[in-house]
Amino acid sequence: MRTALRTALAIVALAGTATASVVTATSAGAATAAASSTSSACLATKTIPSVFGGWKVKLVNSADSGASAKLLDEKGHVVSTVDQSRTVDAANGLRITGVLSAKPVFGQRSEGGSTPWKSTAFPVLSADCTQSGTLVRTLRLDSRTAAQIFKVSAGHYQARVHQSGKLVRFVDAHGRAGAAVFGTRTLVLNPDGTTVTWTGAKTAANPRLGRYKLANGATVKLVKRAGVYGAQLTTGHGTFPVEYAKGRPAVQQDDVTLVVLGADGTLSAYIYGKAQKPPVYLGA
Repeated sequence: MRTALRTALAIVALAGTATASVVTATSAGAATAAASSTSSACLATKTIPSVFGGWKVKLVNSADSGASAKLLDEKGHVVSTVDQSRTVDAANGLRITGVLSAKPVFGQRSEGGSTPWKSTAFPVLSADCTQSGTLVRTLRLDSRTAAQIFKVSAGHYQARVHQSGKLVRFVDAHGRAGAAVFGTRTLVLNPDGTTVTWTGAKTAANPRLGRYKLANGATVKLVKRAGVYGAQLTTGHGTFPVEYAKGRPAVQQDDVTLVVLGADGTLSAYIYGKAQKPPVYLGA
């Protein structure tokens, strides 16, 4: 039997087909240096001088895709990039050590051979954006996609989603559910380590503001404040507070209705025991 009404979860941006299907439903549980900046999107950046005079290097540390560095010429054009796909560019003197680690390090040099590397630490992400804990299982989502589930502590789990061997999403569920979207699939990770995942049944990105009807008759009100999308779910249990997707997905659910909102306004919903359909716009 599913657990009772929950008010804290996280809503996900979904890109997929109009026909939804549940692939896995293990639970209905509650789902700094100069020029650097960190946000709730689990992304931190820093721009540093290049060893090539007048050029710069933009460092990006992302929970969803690891560390990357772009070498920029004096006009700001990208000369070279190193990331999880290619961690070393010997020709341009660039490398990343620990590209998917908690503390990646960027190295650069102007010549090869025995020339020493000049090292710079990437900006550090916050704890809720950094993978930690112990791997407890791997969830196979399709032929190209798998999610590694990590236990940090009681009530705190994390997931890393890999597609074709590359990290594409990071999820943190600490006292409330977290969620991620990749291609046509949504993954919701609950703070007890259980997961719900499905494909499709979503609106387009940047949809019209207003009320939407779900497959079971529940409604979601989509709002926007200061450029940030928010959603308010109303079911037979009552009306939930508005949850805003501030860079990361945000969630609401009760015992039969799971709603996911992405930072781009995409609404996705899964209804337990019902044929899945995209939310239908009712009006402002």
